[in-house]
Amino acid sequence: MARLEVGDRVLDEARELFAAFRWRDCVALLAEADAQTPLDGTGLALLGEAAYLIGADEQAVNAISRAYQSFLRAGDFAAAARAAVSNCFALENAGELVRSRAWGARAERLLEEHDLGGSAAGAWLLSRRSHELLDEQRVEEALAVAREGERLSLATGEPDAAALSRLTIGFALLFRGERAASIRVFDEVMLSVSSDETSPAVVGICYCVSVAACVQQRDVVRARSWTATLDRWVAARPDLVAYRGACLVHRAQLSSLGGDWPAALADASSALDLLAGTPAAGSAAYQLGEVHRLMGHDHEAEDAYRRANALGVQPEPGLSRLRVAQGRAEAACRTLRRLCDEPRPPEDRAELLAARVEAELALDDVAAATATAGELRAITDGLAAPLLSALAVQSEGAVLLAAGRPGDALGVLREAQQRWTELDLPHACAQARVLAGRCLRELGDPESADLEFEAARECFERLGAARDLAAVDGPSPAPSSALTAREVEVVRLVAAGHTNRAIANELSLSEKTVARHLANIYAKLDIPSRAAATAYAYDHGLM
Repeated sequence: MARLEVGDRVLDEARELFAAFRWRDCVALLAEADAQTPLDGTGLALLGEAAYLIGADEQAVNAISRAYQSFLRAGDFAAAARAAVSNCFALENAGELVRSRAWGARAERLLEEHDLGGSAAGAWLLSRRSHELLDEQRVEEALAVAREGERLSLATGEPDAAALSRLTIGFALLFRGERAASIRVFDEVMLSVSSDETSPAVVGICYCVSVAACVQQRDVVRARSWTATLDRWVAARPDLVAYRGACLVHRAQLSSLGGDWPAALADASSALDLLAGTPAAGSAAYQLGEVHRLMGHDHEAEDAYRRANALGVQPEPGLSRLRVAQGRAEAACRTLRRLCDEPRPPEDRAELLAARVEAELALDDVAAATATAGELRAITDGLAAPLLSALAVQSEGAVLLAAGRPGDALGVLREAQQRWTELDLPHACAQARVLAGRCLRELGDPESADLEFEAARECFERLGAARDLAAVDGPSPAPSSALTAREVEVVRLVAAGHTNRAIANELSLSEKTVARHLANIYAKLDIPSRAAATAYAYDHGLM
């Protein structure tokens, strides 16, 4: 192989490859050049950024570490601080928090020792510092530092640092209960990312944090919208590994809600592997349990929930829903009542209350379920969360049905069904259809009930919801099923042309008993004559 000329020509070619989104080729070129003659700090920093984009995290960290040392030797302390911050974020994203903090401390020392506070490197450090403050629950301090970081980032021309500071601002506002303002900030972040106003290096972080905020607020529509936008953006950059670890957990949750359970299972499994040994692994295990539960894989779901619990993530309400399905509603109720008594965000509490309604109804405790559904509705009325509102409406409908008020329940369940349809959540919509079908059956409309059951059955079959499919009500009993076995025999003999006397002889009955059976048959089937009974027998396959 001919020896590469290491210098400006190689660096220019690498920059062209990078700008063309050919990051794998960029890494290969710079790595080969570096093997022949060590790259300088600028080349190593480019190698590290490109390696990070293709998912080669350790290669990225090694290259940026060497870039840091090269910049120090050259006396370029601002560039060294920038390299240190890059490693700080890369390692944190990989779940290596101890190494991440160590690199952050290095960057802080450089800024203090060389008076770089008002530089671009200072903007990056402020974004990092605000993030750490938020992790420590020092929300007001985090918000103030992040806003200063955003100001300095814009002043020094650092859009990436500005985006990262805005992520902290968004979550700080969310923690303060300013949900609408928080969402506006995250929308701005995602718009800047998808419009190429930031570098590709921060795409994964921005997506992951912004969608995490949407998921926390159960804003499924917005989370899906930004996911679809970023999917299109990523499709034009095939070398990019944008979704890693925690990002995959959110994608699994969205796929699960949308009914793409194979994709959800794959994303949750990948996330669990990628996050092994990190705090976020528990969330991946929980989401894996959720998908297995929906698919009726009880053993796998239970294992995943137990793993989530061992990793520090409360396996509820999923595990309690599994317990209800297993016929252990009493155990589920005990757990859910305890959890509902603990302080927690309203969104989390609402999901627990919805599961508690299901458990209480499974125990036929309609009074308790009615009170729980009311509490759920009171919470969701104060939240701008369509998913949780739909849960509250469906819970109310289920309670009304259990209370013997199918007419009132039907209207409420129709509303729930409409909300699920608007949110494009097929599994929940099918569950609402089953409840609506039961209302219609109670109201004496078996044909309409069967239409609801059929639609739900088709949806569950398409999704692979084995347990739900097995639990769907069968077709409404045909009128003939209301007849006793003896009455069916009488109808058949009538249809065959037998007289009452012949029927009595055939069945060893008295003619008076045959006449009584016929009277009962006419009343049950609402028919007037033997001819109508004969027609009925042929129409319903009794002959």
